[in-house]
Amino acid sequence: MDKKIIAIVIVAIIAIAGIAVVVMSMNNSDGQAKMSVVGRVNSEGSGIILAQDQVAEDYITVQSTVPGFGATYIYNTEEELYYVFNVETWGGKVFATPGLATIQHVQLMQLATMMGLKFVSYTDGMTTQSDTLYHVAGVPSFAEFQNKQASAPLVGYIIWEAQFSVGLQADYVPLALTNDLFEGHTCCIIGASNKYLFNEANTLEVFLNVYSKAVDRINAALLDPESDDYAELIRIAKNRVSMPDSLTDEQKENAIISALYNVTYLYADNAAGSLSSLEGDIADLAESLYNAGQIENSAKDLGFSSYDAMAKAFVDERYMKEALTDMFEPLTSKKTINVAAISGDIHQIALWFAKDTSMFEDANLNINVYPQGNGPSVWGLLSNGEADIAFLGAPPMTIKSMNAQAIGVPNA
Repeated sequence: MDKKIIAIVIVAIIAIAGIAVVVMSMNNSDGQAKMSVVGRVNSEGSGIILAQDQVAEDYITVQSTVPGFGATYIYNTEEELYYVFNVETWGGKVFATPGLATIQHVQLMQLATMMGLKFVSYTDGMTTQSDTLYHVAGVPSFAEFQNKQASAPLVGYIIWEAQFSVGLQADYVPLALTNDLFEGHTCCIIGASNKYLFNEANTLEVFLNVYSKAVDRINAALLDPESDDYAELIRIAKNRVSMPDSLTDEQKENAIISALYNVTYLYADNAAGSLSSLEGDIADLAESLYNAGQIENSAKDLGFSSYDAMAKAFVDERYMKEALTDMFEPLTSKKTINVAAISGDIHQIALWFAKDTSMFEDANLNINVYPQGNGPSVWGLLSNGEADIAFLGAPPMTIKSMNAQAIGVPNA
């Protein structure tokens, strides 16, 4: 056979093998679609409320002086305040969380660990012990928390905004914001399937470019309450954020405004599109969740040398960086993206702001949003291919992806 023909055949075989490797990297051995994290949505933006008969100072004492020897406390560097936990009060109490795989549940578990308390699921009729903090998971709204109080001895609730601010409008007792206790903590992220990244990288970059501009407009509006964008933001939030019917229109608007200022809206770590801080947060989160028994597979079980290496494979900042430097090609025809998001969540209001102000449409994007009750449900739509992009919390994205062995190796 001619040497030139042999060379062409060899190159073709290598090319085909290369394509096979790319396809394999999109799925695990069970055919499960693999996932990547491609952007931030927000940091902070949740809080702990107490039942109306509880006293906040019995649980946490806030002070500017250094606590005494042996005290259990969190120091907030921005506020320069100490949040001192009165462990005796927390022991034996029952708190609600929105779900096992949520950042709020993880944070309550971290507080229990810090206080030296066991963290146990409460069941009806259980006799509580003073060495344990109990939780009732799966309570996604303030209205459901109120309903649960009729059947369980719930004294508190850790929940995302705007449900925290809804509780304040109903005269429940504010204990602390997660902003106070976990400064700058990662909350919601943008996830995508590797198959979508491979097939529609440019479309994703257009989406991220528009989304980043929506976040910038929201942050500017919050600094200028007299602006047109501020009025538009409030209008959209009132239409899109879940609120109980028991509140008056004025109470709903007050809750929305309070919530907007308690959330830090993001698209990346910085304006250049870096996601390195998010990468570190997810590495720490994955390790702590595995150690707590919420994740079945360790980083090594998934083939990575460390949690840092796994997070590096999981978080891909290239798309955001290209989106922010206009490295993408503008769309000349309409593209449709199916997006799964948490229903009525003010953390994800920038998605709705971009959609309802025609920012996506102006970029030739048709966005179908599929609202879900919680992050694991959002992940499910991403996993089965019904959604191309997903807005959900970092914990459910990490837990579900690791348990499903749905994290691939770094792309070249």
